[in-house]
Amino acid sequence: MSNNIEQKVMASVAVIYAARKLVSMTALKLYALVLSLGGIVAFVSISNVFANFVNVAQGGVGSIALFTISAVLGTTLLVQVALALCAAATISLVVPVFRDRGVLA
Repeated sequence: MSNNIEQKVMASVAVIYAARKLVSMTALKLYALVLSLGGIVAFVSISNVFANFVNVAQGGVGSIALFTISAVLGTTLLVQVALALCAAATISLVVPVFRDRGVLA
């Protein structure tokens, strides 16, 4: 009898532990990053962006900056939101790593 109760309790503990890991802040940030990247890949022709970028890159840093701004402003609102979410998730995941290593004060 005691063994059966012990198994049920341990199973409940395992479920709670797994659920906490799945909804931790780091996990949620990773989910946001993956979903935003998936949205960008689904709605943007990445091959065309890279092909255009190679041509623009020959003009220097100014041309690259103008191309990037034009590309972001010229896309749909959905892609702009996905880009913003991707940037926010990436920054929120990377900054603590640099802080822990003493790179950021």
